[in-house]
Amino acid sequence: MELTGKTREMTCLGRRLRFCNQKSPDWTHLYEYEHNGSTLTDAGCGVFALVHAVEWMHGVRLEPDDVAEVSVAVGGRGDDGTDRPSMLGGMTACGYAARCGFRYDGDGLLNDHELLWRHMAAGNAALCNLRPGHIVALLAARERDGRRELLAMDSVAESVAEKVRDHVREVVPGSEISYPIRNAAGDVVGYGESWALFWVDADLPKDFNLLHKTAPQG
Repeated sequence: MELTGKTREMTCLGRRLRFCNQKSPDWTHLYEYEHNGSTLTDAGCGVFALVHAVEWMHGVRLEPDDVAEVSVAVGGRGDDGTDRPSMLGGMTACGYAARCGFRYDGDGLLNDHELLWRHMAAGNAALCNLRPGHIVALLAARERDGRRELLAMDSVAESVAEKVRDHVREVVPGSEISYPIRNAAGDVVGYGESWALFWVDADLPKDFNLLHKTAPQG
């Protein structure tokens, strides 16, 4: 099985996307909290989710290393990863969000699923948790067979994770990710495959931040 590298090109709904694979150990850029030595591989899910969301909205490919630098500078790096309200609020205050083509209204971590549905159906994007402790991008909305579904792009491709898999309604062909499975000692004991792009029940996302699509400035 050929392992997926740092990035991979994918196509979804007619759009070409660059997937940033957080499972790759090659993301060595420091994303530290109080000099704890963390890298983007260890703690960068919020950074990767924002990179994926911006590219979906505008086709603009931000570099994760650069986004991580901005996040740290504006206070977005928290003790357990990315503090999304602080990161997005700081990016808004310094003008970075406007340059990237999104607006964040400082509304924190939301759980109003009707609001999220209207927001996504209008062509915007969002950051959220599908399970506690991990951030993914929400890119699109659809109704199928009377059921509302949202398209997730996940930097660690958790379509088969225990708390996510029962809510996955369809995986996107061509978004497969191959990765090594390690034991507690860090030894490779096998290989797995999951999907980076998949449709989930619209009521699964929790603690979401709404990114309003705007025209990139500058």
